[in-house]
Amino acid sequence: MVTFPSVSRGALRFGSFVGLVFGSWNVLYSWLFPLADDTLRALFAFYGPMFLLWAVAAFLASRRTGTVSTAFVTGAVVAFATFCIYNLLVLVRVNLFLGELTGRADWQNLMAQFKASGYESLRTFVNLENIKGAPFKIGVASTIGAAMGLIGGVLSRLVHERSANSARAC
Repeated sequence: MVTFPSVSRGALRFGSFVGLVFGSWNVLYSWLFPLADDTLRALFAFYGPMFLLWAVAAFLASRRTGTVSTAFVTGAVVAFATFCIYNLLVLVRVNLFLGELTGRADWQNLMAQFKASGYESLRTFVNLENIKGAPFKIGVASTIGAAMGLIGGVLSRLVHERSANSARAC
């Protein structure tokens, strides 16, 4: 029997790995293309595979336990771990490429906020804004992960029922 703590440990490990991969990609991409804006297409291309991995992890967890609740929890835990690691790497990215990032069109609102903030250091302001926003981003990601987990769990149950029906028909 698979227990929630063992599922959660595996989900934390997998989520940390996903966060490390996507966070590292984000840093590398910023190094290669520092002025590339976060267009809708770019965001979908980046986050789509991440969300799919969350659903796949949930699907596999549900296959092991046979329950959708395991998938739901797995999706949320994988997403939580992913975004904890990813947010740390976003801070690395911002600090490595701060000068280049300020020239991006999608940073202009943040630059206006900095000018109105009274802070003397852009680096301090940007780091504090990222840290203050992290709990909300992690919460949203965890909610999306739970939804992807639910999708993965339902799909797992459908596949399981279909294969069970096929076996009975033979």
